[in-house]
Amino acid sequence: MAAFMQDVLAGSGWEVSKIRRRSTRLEPPDSYWALFSVDINKDEEERNLRLVTKGALNDEAWDRLSARLARDGNGKVCDPVDGLGYPVLFHETQHAYWFYPYDPAMPNLPLANDPIRMSSSLFGLDDPVQMLATAGQIEIERVRYVPEVGAILRYTIDNEGATNQIYGKAQPGGRGLRTFRVVNGLWEAAARYPGMLSLPRPLGFIEEMGLLLEEGVRGRPVGGNRGKTEFMMAGGAAADALAVIHESGVEADQIIKIEYELNRLERVVQQFAYVLPVGHFLLKDLVTHMRDRVRKVEQEEWLPTHGDLKYDQFIYHNDEYTLIDFDYFALAETSYDLGKFCAYLIPSSPEDWKESVAAEEVRASFLNRYRERRPDATLQRFGLYEALQLALRAMAAMWSQNPGWERTAEAFLVLAFERLNSRFPE
Repeated sequence: MAAFMQDVLAGSGWEVSKIRRRSTRLEPPDSYWALFSVDINKDEEERNLRLVTKGALNDEAWDRLSARLARDGNGKVCDPVDGLGYPVLFHETQHAYWFYPYDPAMPNLPLANDPIRMSSSLFGLDDPVQMLATAGQIEIERVRYVPEVGAILRYTIDNEGATNQIYGKAQPGGRGLRTFRVVNGLWEAAARYPGMLSLPRPLGFIEEMGLLLEEGVRGRPVGGNRGKTEFMMAGGAAADALAVIHESGVEADQIIKIEYELNRLERVVQQFAYVLPVGHFLLKDLVTHMRDRVRKVEQEEWLPTHGDLKYDQFIYHNDEYTLIDFDYFALAETSYDLGKFCAYLIPSSPEDWKESVAAEEVRASFLNRYRERRPDATLQRFGLYEALQLALRAMAAMWSQNPGWERTAEAFLVLAFERLNSRFPE
């Protein structure tokens, strides 16, 4: 990394001060990627870059990846400081580098990071002189970036001394427009149940950039500290929010079926075989038991659902919770998001027993509150869906390759067996 950065910055006057790996995703048997944070400085000026490494684990995968990236980077200079960090390919080691905001899955992401282009979109301007003058009122910050998946940007607008913030979410394809329509529908549903569901106000969708715009929300995401009040109270807020979504009647154009999820896990079984044989056999056995349970237990009611309900999807401010991120909104069985919320309460690396006890307390309060809101809910497959999400957490641990991931993955798979065979908590 350091050697590559020296080549990129050669002659510019910029120097590397620090490189840190932020995240990794291993996808055997074909590919992997890693995201790095790179701090650079020049005299008194400092900047932070996001550098992506994407590599192939076999020749066929490299042929596909290199052909795709070569089309974008052919004849173009990789200049992340004054231009764009186009991909640079290394055929011998079968990997490539690129810098945010270039992304092969989101070709117009650089436009969302351009103050001049955003001045046109945010203020409705088409005169180049006005666009240039107004661009100085917009500060653009990168909040989150996952290569080829999405990016979240914060736009701080200075309007005659008063500032306001707008958030933009860039995604591949038409996912942003879909989310915009979903959130509009949920706004109407939330009005029928005052105080139960709070969500960001949708402001618009910029088709050219695949960019969903939402009103800024005060607060911070609920953190993973199981001892904090904001975590312990999140169960009640999540139950209220999910009950409203389930009763909303908002149409969903996607369906989450348990059969699809089990097929996905079977593919992951083979991935575990490359890196963790114990996990391979545990997951293979778990999927067999889950398929047996699907055959024996009647389907639940199909309802609109958030699709990714976890504690950190809530923004906390002054004892109020705002639910975000409706990208995975779909039609699913009642227990899908109940199982997901409960599965993600479990700490991946608890420092002491109190964290696990707190997670169980929040799990119980969440389920009890939901049943109070929807006493006739069909929940006969709850254990199946909670086990599914624990297995998916084991998958995510394998993908991340963080230190100690093997023990974490095994623990989640063992707990998945326990949840699959335990009674619904009273």
